[in-house]
Amino acid sequence: MNIQRFFLLAFLVPSLMVAGGCGNGGHEDHDDHDDQSGHTDHDDREEAGGEHDDHDEQSDVIMLTDEQLANAGVVIEPLGGGEIATHIMLPAEVGFNEDAVVHVTPRVAGIVSVVEGLLGHQVQVGELLAVIESPELGETKIAYLQAIQVHVIAKSDLDRQRIISENTAKLLVLLADEPTLEELRVGASGLRIGENKGRLLTAYAQMKASNANYARENEMQSKGLSTQADLLASQEQFHSAQAQYMAAFEDVDFSYQLELQEAEQASMVASSAMENAGRRLYLLGLSEEQVEHVATDSDTDVARYELVSPMSGRIVSKHITPGEKVDDESSVYTVANLDTVWLNISVYAQFGGIIEEGQRVAVRVGDREASGVVDYISATVSEETRTIAARVLLENKDRAWKPGEFVMVQIETGYGRAERVVPIDAIQTFEGHQVVFVQDQDGIEPVVVVLGRKSDTHVELLGDEIVIGTPVVVVNSFLMKAELGKSSAGHQH
Repeated sequence: MNIQRFFLLAFLVPSLMVAGGCGNGGHEDHDDHDDQSGHTDHDDREEAGGEHDDHDEQSDVIMLTDEQLANAGVVIEPLGGGEIATHIMLPAEVGFNEDAVVHVTPRVAGIVSVVEGLLGHQVQVGELLAVIESPELGETKIAYLQAIQVHVIAKSDLDRQRIISENTAKLLVLLADEPTLEELRVGASGLRIGENKGRLLTAYAQMKASNANYARENEMQSKGLSTQADLLASQEQFHSAQAQYMAAFEDVDFSYQLELQEAEQASMVASSAMENAGRRLYLLGLSEEQVEHVATDSDTDVARYELVSPMSGRIVSKHITPGEKVDDESSVYTVANLDTVWLNISVYAQFGGIIEEGQRVAVRVGDREASGVVDYISATVSEETRTIAARVLLENKDRAWKPGEFVMVQIETGYGRAERVVPIDAIQTFEGHQVVFVQDQDGIEPVVVVLGRKSDTHVELLGDEIVIGTPVVVVNSFLMKAELGKSSAGHQH
């Protein structure tokens, strides 16, 4: 800016001197005029004094052509209204987005054998950070394997019992039709039901045999070939065999269903125990895929615990080394997603009433700048700092903002319409007053103004001394001030 002003002033000096009529040429013309007029010295002093007074009256007016103004980069626009945003400046600290930070803690205690995640590494979700040899995990895996074995056995027993139950039901149906022994032999040949099959068939055969013997004795008795005692004995034998068969039938009919229920319950208990053992592994941090492969893992890996990153981000702290003993209570890694950060603003108590959620916030440090809105204001005042905490979420995909950095932020506290608004660069200080340069038919001259609301780029003019629509210098007004200072110095000389 200093170099630009130097060249602009260097361009304007000869142009403005000519336009203002101040120079040696002007005095020579005056002397020639005196010689030709024949005036006395007193008249000369009076005339010179009169001309000096007239020039003083015009010393605050700058005469420049449109071409000169354009070449100097001076921009003149009519005075009008605009929007004015007011703001305050407050200190803030860049911090992690706490909603995008995880502290990684092992689920089990053990000895660190491998460390893969290093400080500053960018990691993806599920990426290996470290390996820990954990006796607790090994014991839990063994318990899970045992539960799997018990479940397999229980399931096998259930499958076998279901087959027995189905075949037993078929045999009972067959027996209910009172088949001949040959029919029974053929119908029951493919039914596998265990010892109950032999029990039922034996009881049924004995009943059939005793029944046949009783029928024969009864026939022989009718022919007088058998005694009454033999008939009663055969009848008793038949009833006994019949009772034994009916008892066996009912017992098998009841027991096979009970055995099926017991097998189903045993299978359910074993399945639940296996699932609970698996859940224990999930609680220790194993993934579903890892749990599924426990049965096929080698014995050397039974205590291997893999600590993985629960989210994608950058490792911002690390407290783990090979050979170190770790427990399940201490954080060994901190992983943060730095795509966004928080601006933690300290709001002084006197500003507590004007800071609201939704207000726009800008931060600028060197060539870095960003903006956001207030999305949180604490309901309490800090006992230590006596300030109110406010927060802004900033985009940080380029990693320009570093957590822990202290900055000053600008909070927009108001926004309104003003009738007379000019750029801040249009305001100059001249002879102890704040002025703007206005253009009229006589040229460009300073007008004292009273300033109102002010934003980063524009300021409100109070009062109605300058009529709306009046041409005002809005760019490079400092050249006007510089010319007035040069002109004043020249006339004093």
